[in-house]
Amino acid sequence: MNNFLRVLIIEDSERDADLILSTLERAGYATVGQRVENAAEMDEAIEKQHWDIVISDFRMPQFDAFAALRLLQQKDCDIPFIVVSGNIAEDTAVSVMKAGVHDYVTKDSLGRLVPAVRRELADSEVRRKNRMAEEALRESEERYRSIIENIPDVFYRTDEHGMIIMASPSATRLLGFESLEEILGMPAVSLWADPQEHSEMLRRLDKHGIIRDFEAVIKKKDGSPRFVSVTSTFWKDRNGSIVGVEGLIRDITDRKQAEEERIRMVTAIEQSAEAILIVDTNWIIHYVNAAFESMSGYDRRDAIGRHMGFLKSGTHNEEFYRNIKQTLSKGAVWSGRLTNRKKDGTFYETEVTGSPVRNQAGQIINYVSVHRDITRQVKLENHLRQAQKMEAIGTLAGGIAHDFNNILSAIMGYTELAVLKLPDRSPVIRDLQQVLDAGRRASDLVKQILAVSRQTQQGKKPVEVALIVKEVLKLLRSSLPTTIQIQQELPVAQQPAIVLADPTEIHQLLMNLCTNSAHAMRTKGGVLSVKLSDIVVDNAFLSPHPDLRAGPYVRITVSDTGHGMDKAVIQRIFDPYFTTKGPGEGTGLGLSVVQGIVNSCNGLIVVDSTPDKGTDFDVFLPKIEENIQVEAQTACVLPTGTERIVFVDDEEALALLGQKMLISLGYDVSIKTDPLEVLEAFRADPYCLDLLVTDMTMPGLRGDELAKELLAIRPDLPIILCTGFSELMNETLARKMGIGEFLMKPFTKQNLAKAVRNLLGRRGRKQ
Repeated sequence: MNNFLRVLIIEDSERDADLILSTLERAGYATVGQRVENAAEMDEAIEKQHWDIVISDFRMPQFDAFAALRLLQQKDCDIPFIVVSGNIAEDTAVSVMKAGVHDYVTKDSLGRLVPAVRRELADSEVRRKNRMAEEALRESEERYRSIIENIPDVFYRTDEHGMIIMASPSATRLLGFESLEEILGMPAVSLWADPQEHSEMLRRLDKHGIIRDFEAVIKKKDGSPRFVSVTSTFWKDRNGSIVGVEGLIRDITDRKQAEEERIRMVTAIEQSAEAILIVDTNWIIHYVNAAFESMSGYDRRDAIGRHMGFLKSGTHNEEFYRNIKQTLSKGAVWSGRLTNRKKDGTFYETEVTGSPVRNQAGQIINYVSVHRDITRQVKLENHLRQAQKMEAIGTLAGGIAHDFNNILSAIMGYTELAVLKLPDRSPVIRDLQQVLDAGRRASDLVKQILAVSRQTQQGKKPVEVALIVKEVLKLLRSSLPTTIQIQQELPVAQQPAIVLADPTEIHQLLMNLCTNSAHAMRTKGGVLSVKLSDIVVDNAFLSPHPDLRAGPYVRITVSDTGHGMDKAVIQRIFDPYFTTKGPGEGTGLGLSVVQGIVNSCNGLIVVDSTPDKGTDFDVFLPKIEENIQVEAQTACVLPTGTERIVFVDDEEALALLGQKMLISLGYDVSIKTDPLEVLEAFRADPYCLDLLVTDMTMPGLRGDELAKELLAIRPDLPIILCTGFSELMNETLARKMGIGEFLMKPFTKQNLAKAVRNLLGRRGRKQ
């Protein structure tokens, strides 16, 4: 809330004006006020600066509220206007409100002033935003109308029956009509030279939801044909229901005629941005242009005279190439996508149009093909598909996260209670601590799955990389065959290798890289090496890596002596779902996730590999040079208390767990599994408890709904909301609705104890 408040006070009593300002300041406002007594002073004050609110006495010797309000209205100032006066008759109060006063408060009831000010300021802000929205809408409509009226292409719209209900003025020029009135109301299909083309366009539109550059022939009013390119989509109402079709029609008659006349000449132009190849009927290359050289890496001297087969990538089968040859040999044009191999072995994607070239006798003597490099476009399409898959994964992850975290809550909570019941030196404690550690890692994993699937940022903190390297290699040692030797090089430095990252993500990064390296050596064995080193990135290093910033970095090097990779594989290893492993051996997400983690840390990953020699991965992460203490787990004394607490969870096991945790801290705890029962009891006695702990997802009444009901009865009730996962609630939303603490499951006894004491202590301080 913005507490700065500019107050214009119309009052002949300086004492009363000061009282108004002090009332507002006690409510937390930082006020700047000015007192005026007559119209001239008020007019001067309004001209000099903007005021957030006007507070006026009803009647003064030289001025009154009616006159002040008229002056404000004459200046077209939408400023909240509140009358603060002595006793005022009811009919007078009604008349000032009708005149436009927003509220009135009697001087003997100044306790109403602050709520009235807050309400009117909020209403004023709403009015301001509405005015801005209306102005933006007007401007948008004007721009839209101007575009429609001036574009050379024809904008059209039909209703659900295919009748034209809207068209831009350019339609009259294209179709040869004298006015738009002649066009409006016509069936759109009546303008098409071939109704089957219109049906085909609608069929594609129905299948894809949008069509772009659909070429067709329409007829003018006099019956003469025009070639057009149509881009259309469905027109939907505010509810998303399809109520028609709308789009753009571009006149391409001149272009079509020029294409027919010059197609052989155009496809042979040396300066074309697309690669152009001319082959004979035996597919021997006779000509390539400069664009082909830059696209493929082959010099024209390397290509001319060779069969086109040397460009094959192995991505397409022989049937695919057979279909191309058959289409072209029949005199038809073939269009499609090809994946070819460059001279350096890497792949590139092209969109190809192949055409037969005939001599004067009509015999096919050559084929010409135009290749447009769409490698980047294909990557973008893959990223879109990946985003859609991750969205689906996110939906699935969200569905199981709540139940899974509830299970973890029981496992970790009861394990924590079991530890507290054992003697300090019991050997069982170490085993139970392993359970707790595994539970915490499982909880972190759930958070990470949710974060990755939604592309959200995980919380970062200082991480000492060497500690995680040791932990990962310790885990791997027990699972890798003895034929794989593990080496680590972690030099002892004066300042540890500390980076700002999520420790779980660094753990996953190292696990993914190391397991990939181990997989490359599983048949013949070898050496897996992990090395840490410091490096200062300078301008020379930045030249091929412009996304990095100069400065100190921690370099993590993961090396193996496995089978290695060629350049074609290296080019694709970070693509989602790309894998060289067999069915059931990998998802193709490992290195994609690694790259995502590195990018989120503003780092860089570089790979160097040679077939049959091995692979090196170098990860560069920005190093923290300041003396930052890495977080350490320390024992602490948990805060206790004796207050009355109600713990609500529809799962009895979790409710009992919360009760046991809090009873061990001295609190008087009762549990409920039915939120409606809690609401009924609270309505009967709002002070039957000192604090409420409630789950979010429960049948009958959600936790946030229960909190809202209770806070409406008793606004000062301390409430802790817990959830395993919820799309409907987060900490920010909980705070806004008045909930004091928000805990994600599984929570520890320490988390719960601190949250309870923090809320109860906060209430005690207010009292």
